[in-house]
Amino acid sequence: MNWFKKRISEPSTWAGLVGIVLGAGQAFKIEEAQPVAEAVGAVGQALAGGADPITAGIVGFAGLAAVFLGEKGRK
Repeated sequence: MNWFKKRISEPSTWAGLVGIVLGAGQAFKIEEAQPVAEAVGAVGQALAGGADPITAGIVGFAGLAAVFLGEKGRK
């Protein structure tokens, strides 16, 4: 578990995850890949900056929800 905590606190881990998301988005023509990658990057920045993992998780979940949930009144 200690190894995992160290990895998730490293900015390079999150940069790699962003790269994976963007690569998959290009390969599979996923339009939401860019905003998802930005949400993953925000979580990584929060964790690398010393944020509490629960807070970073909430930020990530909110970012992903913003990507996939539509706005009321818009079609």
